[in-house]
Amino acid sequence: MHTPALKRRRSFGRRRPVTWGVVAAVAAAALAACGGSDDSPSDGGSGGAAASGPLAGVCPSTIVFQTDWEPEAEHGGIYALIGDDYTLDTGKRAITGPLMDGDTPTGVDIEIRVGGPAVSYQEPSALMYTDDSILLGFGRMGDIIPLQDTTPVTAILATMEKSPYAIYWDPQTYPDVKTIADLKNTPASILTNGEQSTWINYLVGTGVIDPNKIDESQSNKPATFVAAGGRDAEVGFITAEPFMYEHEVEAWGRPVVGQLIADAGYPEYFQAVIARTPDITAKADCFSKLVPVMQRAIARYIDSPEQTNKLIVDIVQQYDSAWKYGAEAADFAHSEGVRMGVLDNGPGGVIGKFDEARVQKLIDIVRDYGSGDLSVPDGLTPDTVMTNQFIDDSISATTALTQ
Repeated sequence: MHTPALKRRRSFGRRRPVTWGVVAAVAAAALAACGGSDDSPSDGGSGGAAASGPLAGVCPSTIVFQTDWEPEAEHGGIYALIGDDYTLDTGKRAITGPLMDGDTPTGVDIEIRVGGPAVSYQEPSALMYTDDSILLGFGRMGDIIPLQDTTPVTAILATMEKSPYAIYWDPQTYPDVKTIADLKNTPASILTNGEQSTWINYLVGTGVIDPNKIDESQSNKPATFVAAGGRDAEVGFITAEPFMYEHEVEAWGRPVVGQLIADAGYPEYFQAVIARTPDITAKADCFSKLVPVMQRAIARYIDSPEQTNKLIVDIVQQYDSAWKYGAEAADFAHSEGVRMGVLDNGPGGVIGKFDEARVQKLIDIVRDYGSGDLSVPDGLTPDTVMTNQFIDDSISATTALTQ
């Protein structure tokens, strides 16, 4: 059986260690990328304070962005900001290059840092409060809601309209199952791989999932699913796991199908761009110019992903770590994201805009169904955890986003 060396193991709530087979240690060195530099980190790079452009002198000369995982197509809207003249720091697992607005230099650089195993699974919001150089990062709205008393962050841009998180199953075994709720009428257990999260509590509490079917044991993924021979369902990314099971896991080698958690009723904003809450005022001049640039990058990625997907695959190869990611997987993630509405315009056809009513629903859900120590601070409102003030309402993706 061929098992990928390392695949995504993301907890929808709190991060947990990877359980995909045997995870190799991260390699210490790799060749530098096409920028032609060595492994030394960039100090201002090709942008920098001396450069000219709409962000020069307004934003930091290098905008540091902390991701939540290894490079992958789900990060496409952020990697689409990187210009061709980039360098890799393989020790720090970061790429630095000119921050571009399409073909136009903005006058500053962007440094994108790898998350997940590279940072011991620390959340970007926590890293932002231990490293002042990090200006922006990824955050899930359901996660940042209960953290406002300890590490207050505010979401300024939605990179995805829906979360790619899903429950999937074998259509050969369960041809009549079309939704997560239909699994109640089958013998299937739902493998959560040790996860205990608000979304599970919510879907159980609203009757979508039978609580007796939840299997929260730390199972080996994908081995446990394969060993069940189609009997069980599993939690994962609809933009990734179906490709993996059909094309990379030889012991399975056939399609799985699923439903998004979002379409079952849990309205998460996944991988929203977050900033430290005090910076919403302190860095407002920067964000008012930067966020529209980021909106255009997301729209470009939705409309034309080829160049960015190639970049992501190339830098994964250059990092030469346990994370393996190929061109076909990246193409699948994009096309499936578009098909499922993960990559889509927000309210009013505006890319990256938040729906305040949806955020309020998430606040209510976390308050009523939060797991463990998750609690909602008193008086929390949507404008505590998100803002549309920097969004340009004229920016949309132009691709027909349904197929």
